[in-house]
Amino acid sequence: MDHAPQFFSIRFHGGADEVTGSRHLVEYGPSKILLDCGLYQGHRHEALTKTRSFPADPKSITSVLLSHAHIDHSGGLPLLVKEGYNGVIHCTAPTADLLRIMLMDSAILQEEDAKFFNKIHATEGLHIEPLYDQGDVEKTLRALKVHSYDEPFPVVEGVEGSFFNAGHVLGSAMVHLGIKTLKRTRHVLFTGDLGRRESILMDPPKIPAHVDYLLIETTYGGRTHPPVHEAEAFLANIINRSEKEAGPILIPSFALERTQELVFILEKLLRQKRIQPIHIYVDSPMAANITEIFQKHRGHISLSKEFRDFAVKDGDPFGLGTIRYVRAVEDSKRLMNTPGRKIIMAGSGMCEGGRILHHLRNLVGLSTTTLLIVGHQASGTLGRRLVEGNRKVKIFGLMHDVAAEVQVLTHLSSHADQEDLSWFIRSLSPRPAQTFLVHGDQTQRDALKERLKGEGITRVITPRFGEVFELD
Repeated sequence: MDHAPQFFSIRFHGGADEVTGSRHLVEYGPSKILLDCGLYQGHRHEALTKTRSFPADPKSITSVLLSHAHIDHSGGLPLLVKEGYNGVIHCTAPTADLLRIMLMDSAILQEEDAKFFNKIHATEGLHIEPLYDQGDVEKTLRALKVHSYDEPFPVVEGVEGSFFNAGHVLGSAMVHLGIKTLKRTRHVLFTGDLGRRESILMDPPKIPAHVDYLLIETTYGGRTHPPVHEAEAFLANIINRSEKEAGPILIPSFALERTQELVFILEKLLRQKRIQPIHIYVDSPMAANITEIFQKHRGHISLSKEFRDFAVKDGDPFGLGTIRYVRAVEDSKRLMNTPGRKIIMAGSGMCEGGRILHHLRNLVGLSTTTLLIVGHQASGTLGRRLVEGNRKVKIFGLMHDVAAEVQVLTHLSSHADQEDLSWFIRSLSPRPAQTFLVHGDQTQRDALKERLKGEGITRVITPRFGEVFELD
């Protein structure tokens, strides 16, 4: 490019009116730069339709920058590659390691779910196909290019990228773009998922030096989380209460970060004898594999210093020597008949697929079962319906009565709440010329916008799906 263009634009094509399917397109002259390429989660038909939709022809996209490995931010990448994208996918080293597990698991899960769905609906003539297969994932992984935090790298001519610690999960990054226009270099910051100032596993987000245009997540833009340090007592109380019923505790848990955080807390509670001995099963091959990645990167700078010091001193912060990590399908099936009190953690975290559905199908109708929800449940998901108190839910297309006690643990959210988000924006100096609130339900975005207005921050936009903003 001989001359920098006067303008560039941002197209919001996912994670705009919702907390899923993160996708934003920066157009700079002939270049098209995609920030995240997430999988949509929710009602099957709507999710599939949106996931198959891209903000531009995949063959025309120049570069992809990925904030982190969560599937709602990365799960569309194999489909993008399958549809013709042949450029580089920039990310951090821990994210690259995690993607090798999570994307392959996503492909396998889609294949298995499609096979099961087609089997039970064969008489109705219903049939679905997976979005992509394991070969598409292998091709995607070959496109990864890793970078350290604070390391500038060329994206396209006239655009320089860099990653800053986002404090959300292992290796998560805020994406910074330095974009040359005719007048000056403009600085765009996409937070991805932003972490909290207080966390058990993660260091807090880094405050960048200069931001002209800010794209910030608002998953909890209208809420305030309970203090993280109260999570241990809350969890101990749930476990001790369930002892009287001698029933199982089911935890739909995200394989990345939430499972490792829960295991870490449970290990501490057992060692401190704050709970009675109980069988703990992590029924997820992906979570087991991801825990090994955490072990590999347990000295990574994105993890909190307190945790890193503990890991050095203790040597087994994830209970690899005491907690049963279940990989084989047959072993998973046998958990139903395992004697004694037990905690079963399984994916997916929003109850939209995976082994948790089989456990729910068998146990959600028992009043002795405790169902502990430990993460955000997107609108339209089975997890959201359970949190909202639905007494009948559909699992694998069949209706089930809900007699289990449903508890919600909100202390461990890895997303910034309103206080954290406000703190982050106030800490930017100078303040951004424009702030775009993304990755949040409209009520959450409106609540944060009102809070910011009260703090004198008025140049705030809540973009709608598909909206394009031209910037200079």
